[in-house]
Amino acid sequence: MPVNINPILPLSYNLADGKKRYVLFCGAGVSKDVGIPTGWEILLETLRHIRTQKEGENKEYTDKEMETYYEENFEDYTYSDIIESLFPSTEEQRAFLENFFENKAPGKAHKLITDWVKAGIIRFIITTNFDSSIEHSLDDAGLRGKYSVITNGAQVSTSKPWNLVDNCRIYKVHGTIEQGQIRNTKEDLEKLDDDIEKDVLDIIERHGVIVLGYAGNKEDKAVMDCFNRREFQGYTLYWTVHDNQIKDTVKELVERQDGRFIHIQSASEFLEEVLNRVEIARKGTEQTSEAVAQVRFKNLITSGSDIEIKQTIDEERRKLKKYFKNILDEVDEEDYKSLWDGYLKIFNYSMNFLSLADQISKYRNQYWENISHIFEEIQSLNKNQGRSGKGGLVNYYFFTLLEIIGGILLENKAFKLLHSLLAVKRLNYRKDGLVPILDWNIQARFIEVKNDEEESKWIVPYMHYLLEVTESQAIPFEYDLRERIFDVDLLYFVYTVIYPMDRHFPYWFPQSSVYSREVSSDLFKRLKYDKTFGTVVANELFNISYEELVKKLGEAKEIFNTEVIDSFHTPWVGNPFEDF
Repeated sequence: MPVNINPILPLSYNLADGKKRYVLFCGAGVSKDVGIPTGWEILLETLRHIRTQKEGENKEYTDKEMETYYEENFEDYTYSDIIESLFPSTEEQRAFLENFFENKAPGKAHKLITDWVKAGIIRFIITTNFDSSIEHSLDDAGLRGKYSVITNGAQVSTSKPWNLVDNCRIYKVHGTIEQGQIRNTKEDLEKLDDDIEKDVLDIIERHGVIVLGYAGNKEDKAVMDCFNRREFQGYTLYWTVHDNQIKDTVKELVERQDGRFIHIQSASEFLEEVLNRVEIARKGTEQTSEAVAQVRFKNLITSGSDIEIKQTIDEERRKLKKYFKNILDEVDEEDYKSLWDGYLKIFNYSMNFLSLADQISKYRNQYWENISHIFEEIQSLNKNQGRSGKGGLVNYYFFTLLEIIGGILLENKAFKLLHSLLAVKRLNYRKDGLVPILDWNIQARFIEVKNDEEESKWIVPYMHYLLEVTESQAIPFEYDLRERIFDVDLLYFVYTVIYPMDRHFPYWFPQSSVYSREVSSDLFKRLKYDKTFGTVVANELFNISYEELVKKLGEAKEIFNTEVIDSFHTPWVGNPFEDF
């Protein structure tokens, strides 16, 4: 019995060797994200024309009204019958259809198909689409002249045999709108051009096939006949499915050829995930979800467009907040174990967002503000601003984000970004005035209950349990996050020494000190003895001079001795500012 695994894994490994043993077959779903309509949407628009002419009034009909109109009047007619009834000639059909494709730039899916070609994953693309978005995307990527397009039998006979194609060839089996050659009527769809059919059948029999954005409608008889005549000879048929829409004929075809269904959210998401997994497979590293996300975000940040990067950050923030809301609905706020389990779920779900934050702080600082909105969005989930139950869960996760993202910024020496984070303020819910982010609520009653009930008696349970999960869970970073958390936690304390908060105890409480067995960390030794480095930190993080920073670190030493050490109730805590 085969192991039940995500079919994208074996697909990506088989694509990774660069032998181009798979063919990408594209249907209308590939072009949907740029507003190019599917055949069904074109059919409804055609019926609007017919209805307007019949009823003699220029009325705007909704899609629902047109679907009812179709069911009542044209259910026995195919898409091709309806198109042909209004536009009998090929040229008339071309002119009508061209309106749907005007001013449509290539979408994300088309660009990712181009990336597949550039990465040496595929050399054949077969498509039923009339539009030229794939060709335009290839041209935009500098591949003009490095691929060929076949739209009719005459081009097959005058081109090199398919087995001699090195880079890329596109077979447009229903023609192309740009050349005025389209196959759209019922008669057209009954059978492909003989020469194209021979090439296509040869190719799909000798390769694996990845079907994307194609429903396999029965009226597209010629294409489905080719699939059904394909003899499985060693390479798998992968058929992607959106919204679990699988026709019985397609199910029978895939099962007969021992193929695999891949359930996807969108064409572009599928193409991107496969591309990222291929890159990981080529590196020989493990294909964890965290590794895939890391590759995806690195590729996006280093080569993506401004709009695409912003949209991705906003989408990842939205998904994280939505997931957290779902967790809050699930947990029992009277049970600390349920709250802790909910915390672990959201912690693990956060890895994609944290990986994205890491890449932004490394390569694209200008997008940091888009990342930092997550802090306000998470804290807003604590509706009553309390520390018990679900409010405490929000608070503790906020504390986690503050420590880990701070550690990420410290690792990447993004001191300006860290300053911008610590300068964030919001209105106080209980009194007038603005409250700095270090003074937002981090109190979580369930952590204290966990510490008591499990008889752990940790001196600083908030920090202890955070360090515990960072060591036991899968973290997508190669550096020692624990050490970064220690250091940034102390920097938060220093920041409040320089910019005290408006409360009885005006300083951030540096819990990491309990875990610092040495008198001073390497970071603070470097601040003392490396003036160049210290100047950068002083200017970019604290907005003061190096001399002022050294003075403030001396004040931090005294405050730590008099205000902090006694609070730990243990003799094991040294002063990390001893060198000052």
